[in-house]
Amino acid sequence: MTPLSERMSRIDTSKIRRAFDLAAKLTRPINLSIGQPHYATPEPILDAITKAMREGKTAYTPTQGILPLRERLAQKYKEVNGFTAKPEDILVTSGISSLIQLILLATIDPGTRVLITEPCFLIYRSLLKYFNASVSTIPETFTQSDLDAVPPGDFRLIVFCTPSNPTGYVMKREQIQNLAKFAEARNSLLVADEIYELFDYEKQFVSAASIYPNTLTLSGFSKTYSMTGLRLASAHGPTDVIKAMTTLQQYTIVCAPAPVQWAGIAALDLDMSSYVQMYKKNRDMCVKAFTGKLTFPEPGGAFYIFPQIGENEDTFVERAIAEKQLLVVPGSIFCSRTDSIRISYATTEENLKEGLQAFLELLGKL
Repeated sequence: MTPLSERMSRIDTSKIRRAFDLAAKLTRPINLSIGQPHYATPEPILDAITKAMREGKTAYTPTQGILPLRERLAQKYKEVNGFTAKPEDILVTSGISSLIQLILLATIDPGTRVLITEPCFLIYRSLLKYFNASVSTIPETFTQSDLDAVPPGDFRLIVFCTPSNPTGYVMKREQIQNLAKFAEARNSLLVADEIYELFDYEKQFVSAASIYPNTLTLSGFSKTYSMTGLRLASAHGPTDVIKAMTTLQQYTIVCAPAPVQWAGIAALDLDMSSYVQMYKKNRDMCVKAFTGKLTFPEPGGAFYIFPQIGENEDTFVERAIAEKQLLVVPGSIFCSRTDSIRISYATTEENLKEGLQAFLELLGKL
């Protein structure tokens, strides 16, 4: 028997990956499960990758990332996100999932207290469990009374995603202001996963670092620019944290792929508003289909909606596959509820219409 660490007993293959495997076996799946854009990577990004490779930019880069990309990111943070950033306080790596691992490796010991909002991206909870952290939760729609009810004591990290995966909820400015006061009182570093920031349909998004300097901002290229397989992301935050994460990157990821880093500069210059409007239209279609029939959090951004279905989610997912070849994601991987489903509307209008009809038929809501 192959020996495994005790830590491996705390995690398992995610149900999203199981959905991917099931999709490969279906003849004509209606796939509303995958959290990635359905549109192709924009041509200027592909051209920039090709150009970088032709110019021989295929070797290792500095561990922290190429300086031109970090300078461009610093400009973006100032002009778009509303806070001042220095290139030396930015780390470039291969995706936000890698950033989360580096953050936890740098900051978490067994028993370290961490606060997360719920529902949340499944990797947060899984990796915190893997590192044996002590996790407390508050609802992502928290009010000051929810913060007042949090058990006393300091928290090393407060982790959240806005706009949210899986609900699409966009955290309000007042919430971030209250969370900043809480973080300061509890000696906490805010960790703001802002990968979906451009998918902000009512212009409600506020970057946490523009309110609270002691914030680690996570920014990704995967969702906005359809670069999920190219693996590129960045973090900006306190110098000591970025330095520690960079040191760890030397021994783990080493660096993000060099041609992709050069393409990241081209990506940041693109206008993606037409793609955002396309998904806003899809969001509106979901809201219209479910209003008055199902309960769901306010989906102000990202490309997900998270309805409660009034029955066991695992049974429903199996039935959806068997009866409709419909692929959706059970909500319990994101929260403690077992009666919710994550639907990704990052798909064509035609596929979404077919999927929503199948979904409502299964629930007897048409």
